[in-house]
Amino acid sequence: MLASGRPSAHPLKRGATLNLITVALSATIGAPHERVWRAVVDPAERAAWDERILGEVSLSRGALKAEASNRKSPGRRGTPGKRDAIRRTRWRFRLGGVPLVMQDEIIRADRHDRLLSRISIGSMHFDQTLTLHSEDDETGPQTRLGMKIVAHNSIAVIGEVVPRLDVQKIVIEYVDATLRQVQKHCEADA
Repeated sequence: MLASGRPSAHPLKRGATLNLITVALSATIGAPHERVWRAVVDPAERAAWDERILGEVSLSRGALKAEASNRKSPGRRGTPGKRDAIRRTRWRFRLGGVPLVMQDEIIRADRHDRLLSRISIGSMHFDQTLTLHSEDDETGPQTRLGMKIVAHNSIAVIGEVVPRLDVQKIVIEYVDATLRQVQKHCEADA
């Protein structure tokens, strides 16, 4: 497992930069590749393995129409660096004991090997990359699940700013808990 908390400059608009934190960890899961893929892409599976999920957030018809209208607006399409979501799921989610809303937007899925998402949990926003590699051996099917998070190095919370080291700790705990819970869920079926 590897965790990197070095901030890096990331260009935004017209020369502006923002320090980011990158955390990358992986786990070997004693389950077939397809089983692990299903656990990370299927919302029903996510609700089964992620102990931090308190329930799914359902939008009203009016909110759904407004969201669909926003996606169709010509100004949003073609925005550099922004991709439209393939699927958007909202959860009531507990982070560090605090109930928040989590929005998970899958923006790209590559051949059951790589999943790119934008995640928002409360005021924390980050890009998440999941990678899957089969590592079958004489003991049976195994899959290495890698998880990389790129997050802003500070979070504004009700007039306060959460400092970089605390953000890094939150992100590492999020990644570690996610990998452990996926591993436990998938290996229980094996």
